[in-house]
Amino acid sequence: MEKYFSKNISIEDKEKMFSMIMESPSYKDQYEKAAKLNTLLHISSFDSFIDDDYLLLQKRGAIYSENRLDNNKAERFSLWRKIAVAVILILFSSSGSIYLYERLNNQGEIVSLIETSTPLGGQTRLILPDGSVAWINAKSELKYNSNFGKNNRDLLLNGEAYFEVNKNEELPFSVSAGDMKVVATGTQFNVRSYPDDYKWEVSLLEGGINVSVSDKHFALIPDEKIIYNKTSGELLVEKTDAEMATQWTKGKLSFYQASISEIYKMLERHFNVRIEIESEELKEEYFLGSINLEMSLSEILSYLDVDKKYKIQLKDEVIIIRKK
Repeated sequence: MEKYFSKNISIEDKEKMFSMIMESPSYKDQYEKAAKLNTLLHISSFDSFIDDDYLLLQKRGAIYSENRLDNNKAERFSLWRKIAVAVILILFSSSGSIYLYERLNNQGEIVSLIETSTPLGGQTRLILPDGSVAWINAKSELKYNSNFGKNNRDLLLNGEAYFEVNKNEELPFSVSAGDMKVVATGTQFNVRSYPDDYKWEVSLLEGGINVSVSDKHFALIPDEKIIYNKTSGELLVEKTDAEMATQWTKGKLSFYQASISEIYKMLERHFNVRIEIESEELKEEYFLGSINLEMSLSEILSYLDVDKKYKIQLKDEVIIIRKK
């Protein structure tokens, strides 16, 4: 199904897939749900693509009779009444998963919430229904409802994402991360808001954005960033090279006056490892520069040990770094 939805399937495999769908009501149900999810995501030319193949199924007798479909709908609606929520998982690539949550609202209408989740060590590039692009970093989640681009452009972010926003002044683009909210109309910006980080950042590349934290509001211009210290509640706006904040989308980590703890946290998410520092002296070191993520983890750790002062050991699947 993954190959089919990406239009990268051979004729032979396509025939095999539809044979399985015809023979199994469970596979047929999965196909219908996947088709719905892809339509909601506005994948280019997908509607006609699905219709053509669905027509093929009808001609080959794979679709139930109209009466049977009506009964199924009634039964399904009754089930929604009882359990209220369902989850569908479609795996599109090795880097990310897309979920569709459905529930009934107070009027008995089905409301869909779409979630894209990127695991440790992955990255996901997502084209949103309004044509805007979101890059979702490792260990991050992005959520929006099925009306996105129609009567709202509201997103919920847990982690880090970079956005290239299509301009629409009548429908603001909004990203909420905890008690921080970013609003734009057409621009490019990066949000880093991992729950386990004490410091969150929003960096603006182009256009303009408004950032709100609790009852405080800030308007950023290009090459400015806002730093929110969750521990102290302190907010700071400063000049920056905003391009550095987006280098992770190009296979690099760039940083300015970043502590070694912050850098190791980035590496943990990218390489799906755990790193512990057993040197207080090392924790006080700060770095300016960039790292090519095509390098191996051992090469990067050696590269960061500029003066060769530290010893790197692997113990119980944890990388321990201590002074020699």
